[in-house]
Amino acid sequence: MAKYCRNCGEELEEDASFCIACGTKTDGSQSNSKSSTADNINKSFSKVNDTIDKFSNDFSDSFSDLFDIYKINMIEDEKVIKRSKIHPGSLYIPILFVIITFILMILSFFMLTILFIIAVAWLIIRFISYSSTDLILTNKRVFGKTGLISTTQMQSPLNMINSVSFNNGIIGKLFGYGTVQIVTASTLYKFRYITDGQTLYSDIFNQLERTKKETLQEQAEAIAKAIANNK
Repeated sequence: MAKYCRNCGEELEEDASFCIACGTKTDGSQSNSKSSTADNINKSFSKVNDTIDKFSNDFSDSFSDLFDIYKINMIEDEKVIKRSKIHPGSLYIPILFVIITFILMILSFFMLTILFIIAVAWLIIRFISYSSTDLILTNKRVFGKTGLISTTQMQSPLNMINSVSFNNGIIGKLFGYGTVQIVTASTLYKFRYITDGQTLYSDIFNQLERTKKETLQEQAEAIAKAIANNK
């Protein structure tokens, strides 16, 4: 089937990228251009995330003396099953807000200086949370920490956890993060903006079920052993 230029009507060859008469790009070229644009956007987001992660790791190392997050004595036969961090997407909106308010501040410096300061403070607070939050699941317990100056930390054996839940909003679904809530016998812990929180939630839930079964099995074996000794 013949193809024609959408600008001048000149007949085109099947593999033509441009009209030889007027130089207009063909539909195929536009499609490739759109695909290339989408690829470039995805690559840009990937580079932004890598840059944020590298800067965050350097930031965390520089403040390692303020919180001994990893100085934990491991329990016998304990091994880490999953470790989750906050998703870089939690920084996108504050960064966008900083850029917008900075541009507006240039246009109207005196009116928008306060908004820019608030935006920068918001980004700094969010970045501190991003850099200082960790949530680790082992086959024995859950360890979590959030905050740099005002710190919340939990260490709970799996058999002391009453429930675990996960929720996320529209933006969280878009970027792949959410809030993991862990309820122990005495406290509710919330860890916000956790990367792949749905998977972590499932892993914790499955580990809780496995721990309950192992406990019941140990109890059954103890009872059977006691009965055998009494005979």
